[in-house]
Amino acid sequence: MDIIDREYVEKPDKEKLYQAAMKGMIDSLDPYSGYIPIESFKPFQAIFDQEFGGLGVSIDGPPRRERLTVVATLFDSPAYRAGIKPGDVILEVDGVVCANEKVETASKKLRGKEGSAATLTIERANEPEPLKIRVVRARIDVESVLGDRRKLDGSWEFAMEEDPRIAYTRLELFGEKTTEELKAAIASVQKECKGLIIDLRDNTGGLLLAARDICDMFLDDGDIVSTRGRDDRIDQRYTAKQGTEIANTVPIVILINEHSASASEVVAGCMQDRCRASIVGERSFGKGSVQNVIPLDAGMAAMRLTTAYYYPPSGRLIHRKPNAKPEDTWGISPDEGAQVKLDEAAFMKAIDRFRKRADPMENGLGKPREVEESSEASQLNLQMDPTLKDDPQLEKAVEILKKKLGK
Repeated sequence: MDIIDREYVEKPDKEKLYQAAMKGMIDSLDPYSGYIPIESFKPFQAIFDQEFGGLGVSIDGPPRRERLTVVATLFDSPAYRAGIKPGDVILEVDGVVCANEKVETASKKLRGKEGSAATLTIERANEPEPLKIRVVRARIDVESVLGDRRKLDGSWEFAMEEDPRIAYTRLELFGEKTTEELKAAIASVQKECKGLIIDLRDNTGGLLLAARDICDMFLDDGDIVSTRGRDDRIDQRYTAKQGTEIANTVPIVILINEHSASASEVVAGCMQDRCRASIVGERSFGKGSVQNVIPLDAGMAAMRLTTAYYYPPSGRLIHRKPNAKPEDTWGISPDEGAQVKLDEAAFMKAIDRFRKRADPMENGLGKPREVEESSEASQLNLQMDPTLKDDPQLEKAVEILKKKLGK
């Protein structure tokens, strides 16, 4: 840097040189280590703190969708109050075209300081011209535990419409508040809960300690996960404490897919090894490495550095190495007979089902929905969710629990 500063043909920006050097060094290690510069550090922290300044929309886009699309609006959020609806395509943010941008890039445009405004150009079905909607950002408390369907007051119903004996929880990430949110969800259906589904599909991870605590909610003792650093030395071994949130006799099914990674694999691997849950879906991503966030620049920036691999109780390695083949052992695989693969069309149909379940006006709670109950459903006093067939993986999880509970 000193030589460049003295000899380069033009006066260089030393801060840019420093950031480029840090990024180059750390990026060369593995895909999960990285340099977090000053401008990115607060947004990075906000993900796991589960609060940030924003609009309150959940979006999806390329490559899974052709264009940037609103999947859901958080109840009573700025976007909800401004009239933004699920299915809206975001064409522009403050005049900048973004319809074909990746979700990560577009999300940065939507977030910002509380009180600041963003003008969205929206394409909406059945509207002849694009709409311009001004939304003022506010503090958004991110939900990390969702339920079967959202009620009119914005809260979630965790008892399944298909069978109220089964509680359904969908974990979006493992953040600071996830454990308490999951405890509250289970407490809300404690009396009726005879079976539990924990949906970890598309959950790419988060805090290892949150994963540990969630496993501890369902285990009385024994190993949860261990981490091993260089030379295969054990750094940490986490074990369960006495006491559980639900009785040990309550069966649990965990849903995973190819996007379930890191902390999701900690939970699925532990619960599978300890024979506490059935695993349904598709083989997980295979990210079994632990990253520590090390502060730099007086705490204004940070380095995310891989320092260990984690191992579930059986001691198997979850991490997929760069040269791993499909036939090699890595990730978490569903139980025998519980593998349910979805092609792209089925995957999108399942996503769309959940989007509608998050909207009270589409899930039947905001308006009457005529559902013809079978005689069997009437006898069991069950409502029979007609949309369940649109999500074969969830349907399989429900089938497994129903068999265990008995009809």
